[in-house]
Amino acid sequence: MPTFFIFLKYTFVIVLFIIGSLILLRLRGIYLHQRIKDPGNSNKVMNNVMNNVRLVLGCTYIILAFGILFNYLTYFLIWILEPLPDRLIYSFIDLIDVDPYAINRITDINSAIYPHEKTIYYVFSMFSFGHTVHLILSIWYLQFEVKNPRKTIINLFGAVSGCILFGFTTFMPFML
Repeated sequence: MPTFFIFLKYTFVIVLFIIGSLILLRLRGIYLHQRIKDPGNSNKVMNNVMNNVRLVLGCTYIILAFGILFNYLTYFLIWILEPLPDRLIYSFIDLIDVDPYAINRITDINSAIYPHEKTIYYVFSMFSFGHTVHLILSIWYLQFEVKNPRKTIINLFGAVSGCILFGFTTFMPFML
């Protein structure tokens, strides 16, 4: 499973880099199209608020890709997101009448003794990673594909809910 997360890390970095590049290339295409259409008005095109948002968002995705690739952003995110109340799924497991010592072994991969305890932790880590990717893609979709804003907001709400339920940082130690 740790090897699988390393492959997911590099795939995630490639996806983030491609998204950032596509955003910047789209911005370049808009700029060139407007410049060809009206050569004397090129400064007005770059002062458009959406173009500035696209520039910042494209650069942010590329910085995220390099940060995750070289691990400095992963360490930073673990440090920043650790105080958040997440991994609420473990609170739901507490509601079931189970030995508290067994639940402590499920919540920490280093204290797990049996293979099924590690499997549960890995499954929760996979869900955490999936919802984090869903959150990032929902933000990208919200910025570009606003044909159905209600569906986009529902996707964003579902991604944030899943990240809170399974934890923002559950999968991050496996990517180091």
